[in-house]
Amino acid sequence: MDDANPSQNLVEQVRVKIAKGLLKEGDRLPTEREFAEQLELSRNTVRKAMASLVQLGLVTVRKGASGGAFISLGGSQTIRTAMRDLYHLGGISSDELAEARLVLSQSVVRLACQRRTDADLVTLERNVANAEAAIARGDIASRMKINIDFYVLLGVASKNQVLTLLMDSVGQSLIQFVRSAGLLEPKDIMPVRHRIIECLRDRDQSGAVEAITTHLQTTKDLYTKPAARRAIKLPASADARG
Repeated sequence: MDDANPSQNLVEQVRVKIAKGLLKEGDRLPTEREFAEQLELSRNTVRKAMASLVQLGLVTVRKGASGGAFISLGGSQTIRTAMRDLYHLGGISSDELAEARLVLSQSVVRLACQRRTDADLVTLERNVANAEAAIARGDIASRMKINIDFYVLLGVASKNQVLTLLMDSVGQSLIQFVRSAGLLEPKDIMPVRHRIIECLRDRDQSGAVEAITTHLQTTKDLYTKPAARRAIKLPASADARG
């Protein structure tokens, strides 16, 4: 460690914890003030370290009430960008993405039923509550991000970082499609979220797989069959990050 460069020391501490598995994708870091108090550093030093971690692709900063600094490994961003570019350029189709999402989701919920912790359930329940709040206030941009986050959190509950990364990448790639097709009505989405969490709580693997399979297949039908589509169109100003 370089005692003359405390901000770099903090960067190295975070990198070591990631390497040892003590910090994982999606973990939330302490606030700038909390870091400064815990490590007896100036807030300016912590701010410099966070900027370096963001540049390295190890941390993502999210704004808003549920925001903060989160571990976001560089490989995730690379794969996410590559998949989005492939979809945008026509290298992969929406049908292929939907199929991949279904296969991944089935495996993820099966593992999540086996490995989830009580903390995972709390986080998923909070995600659903946040989605319902976004629906109530008509916040489409937040709703899109929360929808993607739900599947990423299922990946986190599966305790498999590769599956978590893939769930995020596939979900992010589908955003472009959702921008043109619109969001589904809440009644087509929210009940299954509650059902999946119920299955996770009971460790009901077959129930969870059935719920997410039926939901994703129905979602595909609603999007691909114009007569059946019940989608909420997005305003041009909607942020489609998530």
